[in-house]
Amino acid sequence: MFYRLGSENVMQYSLQNDHHMTLNFLTFGARVQQVRLPNRDQFDPNLSIGFITFQDYAEDPGHFGAVIGPVQGESPELPPDSGRTGWQNYNWDAETEQEDDHVSVKFTLTLGDHQDGLPGSRRISIVHTLDNQNRWTVDWHIETDTQIRIRPRLNVAFALTGDPAQSVMDQHLRLDAEPVPIPERTLTAEATQASLVANDWALTVSTEAKGLTVDSFADLSAAHYFNGITGAPHAAIAIYPTTPLFTLMPGAAFERHTVFTLHALA
Repeated sequence: MFYRLGSENVMQYSLQNDHHMTLNFLTFGARVQQVRLPNRDQFDPNLSIGFITFQDYAEDPGHFGAVIGPVQGESPELPPDSGRTGWQNYNWDAETEQEDDHVSVKFTLTLGDHQDGLPGSRRISIVHTLDNQNRWTVDWHIETDTQIRIRPRLNVAFALTGDPAQSVMDQHLRLDAEPVPIPERTLTAEATQASLVANDWALTVSTEAKGLTVDSFADLSAAHYFNGITGAPHAAIAIYPTTPLFTLMPGAAFERHTVFTLHALA
């Protein structure tokens, strides 16, 4: 157990493969808390942006690591003053599965009418699978019984320096194999694959439909205290499928499949 939230337990789940790549999750917001893979010197820091205490997650305005659903002022049905919190502040259900060549955890959230601020009810699931090729796949499934406008996303920020106090701006980014300067803020491209290479680790991201967004988090500062370390601007990079605000209809589930592959460089 990670934290006792009222009558509920916020649980931590861990997936690990034969190469000691480890993914840690929290049921609060179905968050990705840690991404780890030892480098050649067996240095094994958290390669994503996360926090140590539950209070940090509860007060985090960026919702780092969380599954983001409706956002105030973004969905037409959810005005800026609605006071709703989307999906990131719910405690999700979780179950794990282990096979010979992979391990997985499935997070599910069932919401009644207007519980996330939108009309109608929803069922959301997100499955994380880790295999022995260091492939981490993320599979979404969202159902609604009422027409809504949403832009779901998973807010994972990678810090391939292993140190939230260091800048990532000198790392090497490619989109569909073409070199691209790391953006000062946010870049959206019609690509299906991205690679990010640092001194000790390399990350690739692939998705089914065209459109990837790269965010270098220019607004991070020493006011953030990630992984127990004072943060800095451009301390991490998020690479995720570009999903514009769209209409989700009853009977037409939203599905998405994304693959992250992480390697330690020799």
